Order: sequence, then structure tokens, then C-alpha cells
Amino acid sequence: MTGVELTDRGLVVDREPNRLDELAVGFSAILSRLDIDHVFVAGYVAILAGRSRSTEDIDVFVERCSAERIDDLVAELEREGYWGPAMPLSEMYGNLSNETNIWIAPDGEMTPHLEVKFPSDEFDDASLANAVDAHVGGNTVPIGPLELQIAYKLSLGGRTDLEDAAHLYTVFGETLSRDRLETWVERLGVEERYERLTNA
Repeated sequence: MTGVELTDRGLVVDREPNRLDELAVGFSAILSRLDIDHVFVAGYVAILAGRSRSTEDIDVFVERCSAERIDDLVAELEREGYWGPAMPLSEMYGNLSNETNIWIAPDGEMTPHLEVKFPSDEFDDASLANAVDAHVGGNTVPIGPLELQIAYKLSLGGRTDLEDAAHLYTVFGETLSRDRLETWVERLGVEERYERLTNA
């Protein structure tokens, strides 16, 4: 069993990094070098927290920034050996500003890939603004706050989403901020699903 705990330092994951982690860590390092704020969210957070399920993508929000800064990012990614499996990286800014995700992967690979997007609502913005550190294999990546991840997964409502929410709640129930969790549950209007989750 993977050791994972929520501490003052953030999420501490005690296992060898896998391919998803390596992809997240490499991308995060490039963004950090360019001083672009970013946060990993959704299914990848549940997987980091020990949920065993497959995924082909890692969702990541990057702060809204100018075409020039995105062009710098594209140049850096290409230099580091990444490509756009679904669309050329050169179209990244156009995609992001039209609220279309762009896929990024190591050259020649399709999966796993990063699915990169600009924040599009207050919940995305809140993930970015309240990111917590996840420590895995001696590296650190920013992830969305677990309380918001749980509420957001409940709002999506798909089977995998509900299972992700239940996993995060089961693993971290004792260490989560109940107030923050219930605030997001209310803001997202998922009180009924939350009640089912807490009474499960």
C-alpha cells in the first residue's frame, strides 16, 4: 500500500514516481522556470493519492498569460522534446484563449499526455490560487486543494468522478477542512451527493 498523507507540507506521497508523475514533474519544472503559475487537478490528484485507475491524461490549469509568454513556453517545450499529439504546439495560445484544451506529450507519444487549459470559472481560479504542494519521489508539483477537488468531482457526477471523490474523502476525511469542503459543496450545489458520500 502506498503511503500518502496530508501534512502541513502538503500531500506527501511515499512511492516511486510513475510515468504520470514524471510527465507532471517535467512539465511543472518548465512552467516554474518561466514563472507561469499552474496547478494539477482532477483524476491525477486521485491517482497521486493512491487510487489505482488508469488515465490517459493529466489535467493542468495554467494562469492566463499573454501570447508572448505562451510562445516562450512553446519554444521551451519544443527544445525539451515535447509535441502536440492533437494539434501543433504553435497553436497553443489560440487554443487556450478559445477555451480549447491543448494536449502536450513527449515527442512521438500519444499517452499519457497533459491536457492544458486556462482557468474558465471561479472554481478553476480557486484551484490555482489555493494550490497545495504534492511531494512525490523527491519532486514537488502544485495540486488543487483536496476539498475543492472532492466537491468538483461530485459536481461532474460521472461514475469515475464519484469514485475519485469517494477515494479522496475516504483517505483524507480526518485531515480535510470540513468548513472549506462544505463551502465548495454549497457553491457547486452538490449537497445531496455530498450527503450520500458522507453517509456511505
